[in-house]
Amino acid sequence: MRVYGIIGWKDAGKTGLVERLVAAIAARGFSVSTVKHSHHDVDPDPPGSDSHRHRAAGAAEVVLAGPRRVILTREHRGEPPRLAAILERMAPVDLVLVEGYKTEPHPKIEVFRKAAGHALRQPEDPWVRAVASDTQMALPVPVLDLDDTEAVADFLLTDSGLVRSGFDTVIAVDWSGASVPSPRKPSSDAIWIGVASPLGETVSYHRTRADAEAHLNDLFAFELTAGRRVLAGFDFPFGYPEGFAPRLTGQAFAPALWDWLEARIEDGPDNANTRFQFADRINAGFPGEGPFWGRPGGLALDHLPDRKLCDHEALGIAERRRVEQAVPKAHPVWKLYTTGSVGSQALLGLPVIARLRRRFHAQAWPFEPATGPIVLAEIYPSLLGPAISKATREGEIKDSAQVRLMARALWRMARDGSLAALLADVPDWPGRAEEGWILGAGQAEQLRLALI
Repeated sequence: MRVYGIIGWKDAGKTGLVERLVAAIAARGFSVSTVKHSHHDVDPDPPGSDSHRHRAAGAAEVVLAGPRRVILTREHRGEPPRLAAILERMAPVDLVLVEGYKTEPHPKIEVFRKAAGHALRQPEDPWVRAVASDTQMALPVPVLDLDDTEAVADFLLTDSGLVRSGFDTVIAVDWSGASVPSPRKPSSDAIWIGVASPLGETVSYHRTRADAEAHLNDLFAFELTAGRRVLAGFDFPFGYPEGFAPRLTGQAFAPALWDWLEARIEDGPDNANTRFQFADRINAGFPGEGPFWGRPGGLALDHLPDRKLCDHEALGIAERRRVEQAVPKAHPVWKLYTTGSVGSQALLGLPVIARLRRRFHAQAWPFEPATGPIVLAEIYPSLLGPAISKATREGEIKDSAQVRLMARALWRMARDGSLAALLADVPDWPGRAEEGWILGAGQAEQLRLALI
């Protein structure tokens, strides 16, 4: 259990920063508790209440248990307890943020506002690891923008050791939009999951999406229990061209669309699903031809053509995402049938991503900072190009080789520190929150070199 302090004089903004940090750090998947030190007597229990009468009668501890919370009041009736004694009584969490306790020996961030008129403690306190301020200063420790909560959280999580710069385990997933279970004998066009970790490399074959999701749940839980940080890459689009998400959800944010899809698409344990009917309903909401296309010949749907008829430019929604200009071989997300139909993989894969993100408090790159214990990202194994053919084992199915080698390349880059450059190499434009990016797009040579 890590302990990190937030200190500062009165009116510096400590409580506001702690409140924002709790929200920001919890949103990244970490469990957080707080300790607030007060120089005044504290009593949440009003005189006359039953529990107050228990204390007045001499009880050392009183527990007030309600339907939503439990309050423990302890009468120390002597010297105030040290911070260590308080921490020993707290339930284990990833991080305890301590507001106050300036003189206790634990790492701290000092909050400083110039207008408050107080002197800094930092020059004399070796436990102050950074200063969060509204003023630029030259100090021997980092000076962080007090209003940039994410930057302060980044520093705190890294300095505390909760976040490491690299990943311990990399998972690569080759997804499938099949409508029936894949053959019992491992074959192509099924779901393959490759893992590279300190324990070695593994590849698994999955006949249904339900089985693959269950396997990923087990994998994530196992890695978290072992204290390892995970990057999980999936080979289908995480986003749609700019303008599509807000049209359906009202939000220009890809994860909001994932939740929307999860609530509406039916996908059974045997791979039976409603993706074509669902796309037909979406198309029906557009004037003329809607953006989706591709379906089996025997499936008659009024608004889903079997070939591309849509004029995407006329709809005001592009046929391709911006990242597909950097990876021109990638197929458009609107295509739902026949070779390269990543549209079906996306419609049936994004609901799974929504559940994994929610269940494990995972972060989805590049929509969210890649700083949590589990990070989800879009990958494109074909970036490895001829390296796949060269490294495919005799008799190995290509899909198996792709996930094995993609996981290996990203894992090696995570170990030598070069993966950080791929995560940072994303252009910033208004549509990024909707469209996302492919990890390694424009950096294929670096991925291939990692396999050498």
